Amino acid sequence: MAVSTLLDAAARAFAMVSLSDGNLSPSEEHRFARFVASDAALKSAKTADVRAAWAQAVKDVKASPSFGAPLITIRTAVTSAGDKATVMRAAQSAVVADNKFELQENVAVRTLAEALGLDPEEY
Repeated sequence: MAVSTLLDAAARAFAMVSLSDGNLSPSEEHRFARFVASDAALKSAKTADVRAAWAQAVKDVKASPSFGAPLITIRTAVTSAGDKATVMRAAQSAVVADNKFELQENVAVRTLAEALGLDPEEY
């Protein structure tokens, strides 16, 4: 089954923020899965789809250190206010996924907000 567009965008956002500090903690994939399971818009996703979305997102984000390609992909796919809110929740969840506070992660969240046409000051 194909991974949904919203799940894919949320995975890219989560991976982008997670990797913005240059590291990917083993706990971050688990935290992404927990985020999906608890999010009203995503919780119906199948476990296999969540894993596939995460694996592809990590691959895509690692291939684009400036995050340009993932940001364009997210911005193109996510257009409704509700979907933008879901993607931003994913990004914000990623900030604390490795149990560390990194300034780069906040910058990544704000960059995502700008790419989605949202006010970065709200995030």
